[in-house]
Amino acid sequence: MRNNSYVIQWKSKVNGRAGRGSKHFRRDEAERLVTELNAEYPGIVHEVVTAPKDAPASAVRDTETVITE
Repeated sequence: MRNNSYVIQWKSKVNGRAGRGSKHFRRDEAERLVTELNAEYPGIVHEVVTAPKDAPASAVRDTETVITE
């Protein structure tokens, strides 16, 4: 298993948009960053998720999905 096998997923509380970052982190790094991001941006919920197995660890752009409920 990769050491950097976690990414940060986010969802806006305001407009429902959601996405997943593609930068890979160790779990402890990702958890620390999620804590900072949730404090700094209270309108967006950030969480640590396991990175997709087929995603390259060097990817740098975010993906975004609009979620309608």
